[in-house]
Amino acid sequence: MKYVLAIAACVALAGCATRGMSDTLPKLSSHTTKNVQAYAQCVEPKWQAITSGAKSSGKDDQARITADDSKSGVHARLDVTASGSGAQVVMYEIQKGDYDSRYRDEAISCL
Repeated sequence: MKYVLAIAACVALAGCATRGMSDTLPKLSSHTTKNVQAYAQCVEPKWQAITSGAKSSGKDDQARITADDSKSGVHARLDVTASGSGAQVVMYEIQKGDYDSRYRDEAISCL
């Protein structure tokens, strides 16, 4: 029972950490000629190589890729929305300590 409560607390804290991201300025706002799914399929494995806490969700016209690394204090979210012949990409980050540009760099490499 203690483990269940500990896991629930961790999930709740992770949700709180990513909820306020939209209130900050995006670290990246760009357009890609790739469709939503192609872009998400490019970024997700690259973020998973950085942290096992990376995952994606979405539909045909939108996707969200998140990375929560409690060790380094990095919380990153990438929103991908269909736009014209490609997709609009907006990335938010919250980081504690020294800035780690790997998440942004990998998002840019997939554009």
